[in-house]
Formats: sequence, C-alpha cells, structure tokens
Amino acid sequence: MAWSKIDCELHDILCGGKKEGNLSLRHGQTDDNLPNDNEQEQGVGICCSWRCWTISNKYIPCSRVVLALSISAVGGDYSNLEEEDKVMSCAACGIAEDDDIELKTCTACKSVRYCSVTCQKEHRSKHKRACKKRAAELRDEILFKQPESSHLGDCPICCLPLPIDHTKSNMMPCCSKIICAGCEYANFVREQEAGLKHTCPFCRHPMAKSEEEANRTNVKRAESSNDPAAIHRMGARCYNEGDYESAFEYFYKAAGLGSVTGHYMLSTMYRNGPGGIKKDKKKELYHLEEASIGGHPTARNNLGCVEEENGRLDRAAKHWIIATKLGDDIALSSLRVRYTRGLVEKDDYASALRGHQAAVDATESPQRDKGEAYFKLGRDLIALGYGEKN
Repeated sequence: MAWSKIDCELHDILCGGKKEGNLSLRHGQTDDNLPNDNEQEQGVGICCSWRCWTISNKYIPCSRVVLALSISAVGGDYSNLEEEDKVMSCAACGIAEDDDIELKTCTACKSVRYCSVTCQKEHRSKHKRACKKRAAELRDEILFKQPESSHLGDCPICCLPLPIDHTKSNMMPCCSKIICAGCEYANFVREQEAGLKHTCPFCRHPMAKSEEEANRTNVKRAESSNDPAAIHRMGARCYNEGDYESAFEYFYKAAGLGSVTGHYMLSTMYRNGPGGIKKDKKKELYHLEEASIGGHPTARNNLGCVEEENGRLDRAAKHWIIATKLGDDIALSSLRVRYTRGLVEKDDYASALRGHQAAVDATESPQRDKGEAYFKLGRDLIALGYGEKN
C-alpha cells in the first residue's frame, strides 16, 4: 500500500505511543515486546513491523490499524485513498474484517465502515462533516446525470421515444401503457379497414366507450395490481375535482411505487399547499429532485428556477441544460434568456441546442405525423361542438 506523507507522519506518531481512540500503539520490532497484562487492560497495543496487538487480543496487520487511525485523526477523509484501502478496517477502532467480524458501510457516504453501532456513534463527531460533504457529492452525481430519455420512455409498440407533449400520446386505462399517436392511429385504421371492434393497441382489451367506463377500468387496475401509473391517474382525477387530500394520498402512494409523475405532483402540492396541504420547501425540493432524476423535464425546469431563487445560478443552468436536452421548450426558453444575459457559456448553450434538436427528431416519424394531425382535427371538432368526446 502506498503511504502519503501525512499517513507516514501519523504512523510514526502512533507507533511512538500516542493513544488514539480505544487503541494506543507502542513501537516494537519483535513479538517478544508484547504488552503485559496491565497494559492490555489499559488498551495499550504494540506495533510491529507487520502486525499489531490490540486489547481484543487479536493480531491485525499494522498497515490496517494505522490506516484506520490516521483516517480517524483527520476526520474520516478518504478522498485521497484507494478504494480497496477505504473499507478494510473499522474507521473508529481499526479492527479488520475477518470471519468473526463483519464491517458495515456508512449508508450516507459509502466511504467508511464500522464493526458495530457503538463504533459508528463514537466516530460520528469526527466523521460527520466529511460524511455530509461526500453524501452531497454522491447526490449531485446522480442528480446532474443526463437521463437517456424523459420519464415517459419509449412507445411500447414502435419503440421510438415518446414526445413530452402529452397531446401526442395517450395512456391506456386497461394496461397503463402510453401509446404514441402514430401507433394509436395505425391501430384505428387497421380496425376500420377490417371491420373490427376498437381495442387497445397494446393489450387488445376493448376500449372504454365513455370516460366513466375508463375510470372504472383504471380503478380496478389500481386496486388489483398496485399499478403506480393507474394510482397516479386516480390522484390526478381527484386533484382536478378539488379533492386534494385524496389526491395527495394517491400521489404519495404512486411515488412510493416509483412513479416519477407522482413525485412531481407532490412537489407542486408541497409548494402551493392546496386544500390545506402544509407547504414544505424541503419536501418540495426532495420530490423535485426525485422527479428530475427520473427524467421529468418540467420538474427539472422547476428545479432550475428554485436554484435560481436560492442564488445558485450555476446549478440552475445545469438543470435547464439537462431539461433542454430532453426536448423541453420551456427550459430552452429559460436557458436562452440566461444566455443573452451572459449567465450561460456559449459552448453550453450550443450543446443544449443540439441536444434539444436531437431529442425532438428522435420522437418524429411519418406515421406519428399522420396520427397527430388526425387526433388534432378530432380535438378541434369537439371544441367546436361536433362529434363526441370518446
């Protein structure tokens, strides 16, 4: 193992007899210089050229004990150590992992390990600052990673990315699959030509003939399969009807099952506090981050606005760039305004523009163009009072 300068200095200090934590070391070169019974009771250990004697009467490789104690002395900073050296010993007492002792990793920073809860509590005061810093770094690594696609994913039929414009796709209440307008239109044309009944393009379940029937199908699926998409849809219906308490419960359950849109709706409710829901900035930020990590472009754009409100413009710009590369037009507008003010670098803005165009192009196809035009015409006719809304 390669020793840094500070490690070598601490090694000399510790081997010279300085007591650190529950273990003190006395320099020696042979096994004949073991501590006596009184010294063992006082926690005195002996450091040989290749192993150490501890109060637990176990031999531990010298480098492991000194490594753990030197790290403990500097507050648990593992940043300059190799990965294999970070987890070889308990960060508090220095004992190495063996058949009888299983070390458990700190769940927050993933950088140190402990042999017991007692050691973890004793080391907390020294490790807290470094732990918090490393945990924040790990969180940012996840938060600022560019998602491969939006939270909508791909159409399960044509396998092209779904457009983030919700008018260009439709969720089937029978199977909770989001189908693009192109595939839904192609299925409709096939059924018309063959004289078939209207069914779901994906699961072939008969399509609901009314909104009430679609709601009943959605409720049945939510209750029977614990489907997060169906549960979120129930929450959205309650939200639109003004039943915010029930909506909150549905969104919370959906988010717990992995619904990205569930996290997003929780963030809006914690921000606006409708229907007596208590406003909470911390929870709003958490759910915005979870939705952003899941690829929700609107959540990412809103998170950029929150960061700007807090004066962290560099982080805000990163969020807008990520959302823009997902194809979000609102984030692109936000980024353009900041670029004209000189708050965003030219290269970053150009990269975001290219990413935005690539994301939009990936969602387009001739079949989708036909489907989107057809369904847009249907919506326009309904708005003018022609036809039925089904």
